[in-house]
This record gives sequence, C-alpha cells and structure tokens, in this order.
Amino acid sequence: MSDPRVEIFNTLTHRVNSFSEGYRQNIAIIGDPHVGKTSLIKALLESSSIKRESVIPIYMEIKIEPFEFCIKRFIKASLSQLLYSDALMTAPPDAILLIQDLEKIYPKIAQICKRVLQDIERGKLEEAYSFMLDIPSVISEETKKRCILILDEFHNLDNFILKNPFNILAKKIMIQKDTMYLLLSSRSTVSQRLISEKLSMLFGNFEKIILGPFDINLTRTFLHDNLKEISFPPAYLDFIGSFLGNKPLYMRIICDEIERLVLSKKIPANDYARLIETAFTEAVFKKTGMINQHFFNFFSKISEGRPLSQAASVLISLSCGNKKQQDIARSSKLQLRDISRILGKLVDMDIIARNGSFYRFKDCLFSFWLRHVYMKRIMSFSIDEAFEENYFNKEVMQRINIFMQELEKELSFRIADLFRLFKNDIVQLNGKKHRFCAFNNIEKLGGEGSPYTNIMANSGKVNWLCSIRKEFVTENDILEIIKDIKEKKKTSRIKQNILISLAGISDNAHLLAKEAKIWVWDLGTLNVLMELYGKPYIV
Repeated sequence: MSDPRVEIFNTLTHRVNSFSEGYRQNIAIIGDPHVGKTSLIKALLESSSIKRESVIPIYMEIKIEPFEFCIKRFIKASLSQLLYSDALMTAPPDAILLIQDLEKIYPKIAQICKRVLQDIERGKLEEAYSFMLDIPSVISEETKKRCILILDEFHNLDNFILKNPFNILAKKIMIQKDTMYLLLSSRSTVSQRLISEKLSMLFGNFEKIILGPFDINLTRTFLHDNLKEISFPPAYLDFIGSFLGNKPLYMRIICDEIERLVLSKKIPANDYARLIETAFTEAVFKKTGMINQHFFNFFSKISEGRPLSQAASVLISLSCGNKKQQDIARSSKLQLRDISRILGKLVDMDIIARNGSFYRFKDCLFSFWLRHVYMKRIMSFSIDEAFEENYFNKEVMQRINIFMQELEKELSFRIADLFRLFKNDIVQLNGKKHRFCAFNNIEKLGGEGSPYTNIMANSGKVNWLCSIRKEFVTENDILEIIKDIKEKKKTSRIKQNILISLAGISDNAHLLAKEAKIWVWDLGTLNVLMELYGKPYIV
C-alpha cells in the first residue's frame, strides 16, 4: 500500500516529463479548500524530477476581481516565467518596459501582449480573453519550449463578464498542442460539471485527480514536523488532525499557536490538552485569530453580509445538529420549499454535502465555529466575552475528553454503537442510496485472537453481516470473507454484507467484493457515517 499523495505527485511528474517529449495529457486536480492543491503544484515545479529546461510553467490563480486585473496578472505571470527560462534576459522595473525589450528578441510575444492590453483599453473583453489564452502558445512558438498553463480555481472564469469563457477555453485547448493545461479547483461540484459538459473534447480531454485531506500517517508526520519543540503523543496528534479535518492550512496555524505558547512558557510543554485548548482559543475563537477571521469573511460572503439571511439560518441550524430537511425547517422557521432551494444552492457551492436524507458540512471546523463561536457571539449580552471564551474552552476540552474515551474503546464496540443509531434512514454512500434499517440486536462474532472481527446486526426480519479489517485487504482476504459468508448463511438469513477496510483495499479485491455484492466502506466512508450520527471520527 502506498501513499496516495506520493502516487499523485509521481503521476504529475510523469505527465510533465512526457509532455516535454511531445505527449500531452491535460489534468484537472479537484479537492476541498485547504487540502494542499496549490502546495502540491508548487512542490512539483520546484522538484528536480521534472525537466524544467524543456518546459515553461505559467501559474495563474483566477480570482474574483475586475477582468482587467486578471489580464494584467496573466501577462505578468507569463513574462516572468519567460524571463526565468531565458538566462540572457534581465528584468526591467515593470511589465511595459519588459514588453518593449521583448520586441527585439521575441517580437511575436511582445505583439500579442500589446494586443491584449489594447483590447482591454478598448473594452473588447472577449477578444482580450481569447488572445490572452494564446500567449502560452506564442511563447512556445518563439522559445521552442512547451508551456504548462496552470489555472488555479479555474471555475472562477465564470465570474467575469464574458459570454462563453469555457467554450473559448475548450477551443484553445484543442488547437494548442504545445500547451499543457493543468486546472485546479476547490469547487468539486461545479468544476466536475464544467469538465464533463464544457471541457469534454475528443482531443485535449482531462485526466481528473481527486485530492483528499491528509490520511492519518501524513497528518501525524505533518504535525510532528511542525511541532519541533513538543513531542505530542499520537492520540493528541490524531485529535488535532481529526478536529481540523486533516487540512494542512488549519493544522499549520494551530501548530504555530502551540509553539508560541511553549516558547513563551505560558503553558508547560507536557500539558498537551491545555496547549490544544488554548491554541484553538487563540486561532478559532478570538477575533484576531486567523481561522476566526477566515470563517467570518467566508460566512459574510455566503450570507451576503446579512446575519439573518435565509442561507445563514440554514447553515446555523445544520451546525446545531439538524441534519434533515424537516428538522432544519422546524429549527430555522422557514418553509420546506425554501429550505430545499437553499440546501441545493449550498450543495452546489460545495459548502455542504448531501448523503440521502442527511446533510452535513464539508468543513467540520467551519460547522464547529458557527455553533460555538459565531452563534455564541451574536447571542451574547456580555461586553468582554469572558463568559463566551470560558464556554469555548470547556467545549474544546470536552471534545478532547470524548475523543480520548472513544479511542480507548475497542473498534468493534464503536461500530456496533454506530449501528444502534440507524433508524430506517436513507443514506447515500459512494453515489448509491441505501436504507439503514433499525437494529434491535447487535452481536460481535469472532475471538480476540482473530485477524478480523465480524458484527451481526439483526432487525427482527433481516441480518447484516459486517466484517472489520484493520490491515490492507487483498484478493485472498475477499475470498476468505466470501467463504465465511457462505458458512454463516447456512444458519442465518443475511440480507447485506459489509466490509470495512480501514487500511485500504486492492483494486482486484474491490472488484471481487463488488461481484459478491459486498459493500466496501473505507475509513473515509465510515467517518461520514460517524459524522452523520454525531460520533467522533475513527482514526
């Protein structure tokens, strides 16, 4: 079993080096905000493994801004990379002087940059956009080096006053064989729809790479590397990671706060729970905290600056544990038709996700902030916020204690507790909807020395058999499970078979399980269920 991020990095390296030799495969990297998409690309471009002498990478973040600003940043980014690739050129004070210098060495590049700027001045936005996308191709033509155009948050192109930005982009991708397109997006729903509907082409199609949060091993390594002054026990590292959604940006901010507390000697380095509690208070609760400011600005955009907007009411209700439409309508005092419309919009914005009849936040820390910081603040009559801060500290400490208590439980008991919470709910997992019936008897099967554990859940009419594997699952494991299922079917009426593969499963083993009609839940799927039913994540 290998690290998914290492595999992705190796795939990107291979694609870039193949492109330098003439084989182009465009790539789209899609993942939630703050999971490290941009950092991955920067690490790729700084790597000695890629053939930098043969390619010119042009990185451009598409921001929500006036289109004129975007155009000028694009030209600046393109020309700065051109300068970097040509050791004989020196950088003048500004881009205009650089364009003048380019007329002698690269006249076509200078000409197209001038043309784009002129179109902007004349208000010809469509023409300016079209010629802007031609700049990498002209750079390739004159330098004899292939260009890699990296558009970060490419879905934001739709925010500009352009008629058909993605139709134009698709045409450029098809005809510009010497330009490799690498698109990044933190809006999964929108970007995947754009790729399948607007950017699906016979020539120039995209390989989609889904980048998830860090796994447990990468999270521990990241936290250990960023907490050089403190040696945290693994359990506390796991709490930090799971509480922050294993997102590197949040983890780095919390690590910085912890290191400041230790270096200032305000809290002993071995008082792990208090260090975490205080670091969260500084970053998430306090008005000057980086995470608090980030969430406040983000929430203001969603609610359009109106705290009592319908979208704000729905999100606050969801953060308070109301996960179904009717519960949200009752809590927010809105009509069901309005709730349905708002939830659909929030799903489309990738702020929340829908799993059958349940809704959940895609960023669990944002949900926590809404309930325990934002709500407490707007409902407070206090001036100095001492009461609210004390409440926040207690909430964080309670989360730590619950996490540690759950960690001490045997895994099979935690999963059995989860099964007891099912109430004939419709839950969507891995794109398919299932009814999770209410069980009245749950029994653990298998001895302590067994390499795996089985759980039999009975609803009175049907049985579900769940096999829990902590090790990586191979084809032989699936064959063994199938044999075990056949034996148990002789004495029990089993309707559904489930395999929980905590350390992953091989592709062939997954196919075998699918043929045998066995549901396969990885750790991510299991934790979605844990979240939907209000239980701490399993690490």
